[in-house]
Amino acid sequence: MGSAERADPEGERKGVRTRRRILESARGVFADVGYERATIRGIAATAGVDKSSVIQYFGTKQALFQEAVHWDIPNAELTTDDATETTENRVRGMLAAWAADPNSPMAVLLRTSMTSEDAAQLLRTHITAQAVDPMAAGIDAPDARLRAALAGAMLMGIASQRYILRMPDLVDADVEDVLKLVTPLVQALLDPTSNDE
Repeated sequence: MGSAERADPEGERKGVRTRRRILESARGVFADVGYERATIRGIAATAGVDKSSVIQYFGTKQALFQEAVHWDIPNAELTTDDATETTENRVRGMLAAWAADPNSPMAVLLRTSMTSEDAAQLLRTHITAQAVDPMAAGIDAPDARLRAALAGAMLMGIASQRYILRMPDLVDADVEDVLKLVTPLVQALLDPTSNDE
């Protein structure tokens, strides 16, 4: 085996680390100054890399932003045969994702969407594909999409007030207390027949 072959795995690992560091730095910069004021040069400086490295890995600020704020909701993992359990899984999963990292992709996207129409459009598209579409698919009602959109808005509102605005009554509340109160409200939206029982 030649030395060039041995160097490839090392270079790949370093490249993966560099890429991850750029993404993490980009999230912080986008969260702090917004999409419009963020620069590739500023992100590179925060990441401790050259501007050319950012361009090499991501090409443009827009492409970097799109990747930095991308996340997937694990809908298949959250869904069970029990509708109430599925709803609790969704609420608990959303709260846990936001609590884990104040600069999580979804938190950064929400912050930047307040000042950038491009970010707002990305947020609308992502929330529709990742949350509204899957929730609406499981609702047996003519207003399924509206119900799913309202559930998503409720969850996003709770998360943003708890983790971004840090509203005292929400930020200090125990997660289990939040779940106990919110789950039945979201459940009523997602399962219209639950009110008939």
